Amino acid sequence: MNTESINNLLKQYLDNTITKNDLEQLMHYISRASADDELHQLMKAQWELEESDHSFDDLQSVLLYQKIIADPRFGDSETTPPKPVFPFRRFISIAAGLLLFLGIGFIAYRYLKTPSPQPEIVYEEKTVPFGQKIQMQLADGTIVWINSGSKLKFPAKFTGTKRELYLEGEAYFDVAHDASKPFIIHTGQVATQVLGTAFDIKAYGPNEFDVTVTRGKVSVGLIDQQLGVLTSEQGLSYNSISKLSKRYPVTLAKLRWMYGDLIFDNMRMADAAETLERWYDVKITISNPQIRSRRFSASFLKHEHIGQVLNVLSEIAHFSYKQQGKNFTIQKQQ
Repeated sequence: MNTESINNLLKQYLDNTITKNDLEQLMHYISRASADDELHQLMKAQWELEESDHSFDDLQSVLLYQKIIADPRFGDSETTPPKPVFPFRRFISIAAGLLLFLGIGFIAYRYLKTPSPQPEIVYEEKTVPFGQKIQMQLADGTIVWINSGSKLKFPAKFTGTKRELYLEGEAYFDVAHDASKPFIIHTGQVATQVLGTAFDIKAYGPNEFDVTVTRGKVSVGLIDQQLGVLTSEQGLSYNSISKLSKRYPVTLAKLRWMYGDLIFDNMRMADAAETLERWYDVKITISNPQIRSRRFSASFLKHEHIGQVLNVLSEIAHFSYKQQGKNFTIQKQQ
């Protein structure tokens, strides 16, 4: 075992000067480290020269390596000179910390080696228009309720080691348990992973994300950051612009939309109008900023008519409205 060689490889890795061939050699050393105590201690000592305060769960580890192997500089080339594998030194530090401290050397080595051909995954899409909601069952037995104005992309059959889906909008998942195949839902930049549980995800726009857990445990994270691990009756929201996340206790009444109940809990009128547009397939215009910012709480059960809903809200939030077909204009009380 060449001590100087290992030290040099680790330094190159951290300094973003390592080439593809040297990286594969380093991955080989890492995969051996768990069975070779001397090698493990040597690599641990070298890493301790660098400071790192990052920690990730399995979801972040897998997502991180998916991003690494997607880098086009991993492609073979016989004519171009070797290039550093990763674009940022901070990215390297995170990856190295994962490799050496979370004990995923074998996982990393499998990901970074040339993958064996895998069967192509055939995806299907289910789009739910405004004014409708549907319930469906996936191939693994998972039950999904999809809210209006939402789209779910899912495999026709679940093959391989993961069950991955892509959601735009809102859906409630009652996931069939399979410990060998984690269930991962991608919503923009955020990924949510479970094994078998029940939870709701809401991500209608590109910047806002919200998850509510009703049973089991859910891990939520970005590609390089864990946002939180949630259990029953816990929620988490995340804004991709401010980069802020917030955890909070929830009441399961907010999930009554699956049964046709419309629940507003301390909601701004502007946000409520967006919900009503999806719920009833209408267009609502609010030009007055004071009305848009007013907050209220109210419940409407079993698909009450839009007219009944607006009549109640006009009393609570102090506005009047005009209707022309499917267009509603909300304004100050006359």
